[in-house]
Amino acid sequence: MVHNFYQIGGGEHTVFENEKRLLIENEHHLVEYTRDNAELKHSVIKKLLLPFSTVFSLKTYRDVKRIIKKEKIDIVHCHNTFPLISPSVYYAAWSCNVPVIQTIHNFRFMCPNGIFFSDGTVCEDCIQKGLGCSIKKGCYRNSKLQTIVAANMLKIHRILGTYKKLRYIFLTEFNRTKFKSLLGSKCEKEFIKPNFEYINDSSGVFERDDSFIFVGRLDGYKGIPFLMDAWNDIQKDLYIFGDGEYKDTVIQAQKHNPHIHYMGFRQQSEIFDYLKRAKALVFPSELYEGFPMTLIESFSFGTPVICSDIGNGADIVKKANAGIVFGLGNNNDFQNAVAKIGEAFDDLSSNARKAYKNDFTPEANYKELKRIYEKVISEYE
Repeated sequence: MVHNFYQIGGGEHTVFENEKRLLIENEHHLVEYTRDNAELKHSVIKKLLLPFSTVFSLKTYRDVKRIIKKEKIDIVHCHNTFPLISPSVYYAAWSCNVPVIQTIHNFRFMCPNGIFFSDGTVCEDCIQKGLGCSIKKGCYRNSKLQTIVAANMLKIHRILGTYKKLRYIFLTEFNRTKFKSLLGSKCEKEFIKPNFEYINDSSGVFERDDSFIFVGRLDGYKGIPFLMDAWNDIQKDLYIFGDGEYKDTVIQAQKHNPHIHYMGFRQQSEIFDYLKRAKALVFPSELYEGFPMTLIESFSFGTPVICSDIGNGADIVKKANAGIVFGLGNNNDFQNAVAKIGEAFDDLSSNARKAYKNDFTPEANYKELKRIYEKVISEYE
């Protein structure tokens, strides 16, 4: 199992650790190969070589080949390979006649910044007009130079046909549909398997109050400015957990609105205590998202979700009928959703619990992951 850790953690890291734990608990022989972007802090040479190693890392290639031969690996499962591991991990496995499967957590293969978002709005210019659009805007970390590195990696491996040789796990049908422009008809043959979460107390029977909760990074594209503005006309408590560039916006809103409570970064157990009591999780994201882990956590406690009608968040909530979606950026629509959630709470809460039990438990996920591995290995032989 392969993963490149970012310097700031996130949902991809949680999924990697969850799947690693799941396989070990089910007595599979698992070897992990990981690298961490923190390496770049301590090596000037690695920084200088990054434009080349992002395309093909000789270190990764040698390391992975050695592991495969020593440990007699049957399949290589990649989560994130950008930027240090690089697509060389695929070629290392193929050179040993071992299949590779790649979980798609974001849209990096088609968009250098990985989120289809630019200049404050959803952007798919790189699909429609080419990767040069991202370089002009400096989409990756607001840097044209770093964007060139990411776009160059994508361009070279498209020419080599690397991405069409891989097998894929998509987290949702929405994600798979977006990849059709890159993979064509092959996309339809690839797998869909959602994320899952380990939840210790998921009975769904909790004493509720009339509060609401937001959990996530306090970034603009997560809908924080919209949420602060919309909550001015709502006379209910909103607890906000997280940190990010819009932290000060939340703190200022709290000073003017006694119903807004900035909680900052807290331990997961404390967040879960609030989530169990809440009337709903609010998820006003302006992104397509990958597969928000907070939705799974909310469902596990029978807590419905109020979600902006865009991308994966809306698709997950609609499919489960476990919340209310509102028009993106529509203040009135959002306030109506908050008002309506109480009226439909019992049914929505029940649906959320059913969705978690059926689709997002470790047990359900293991069966599907094992099936996928077996199918990929059998087709490769």
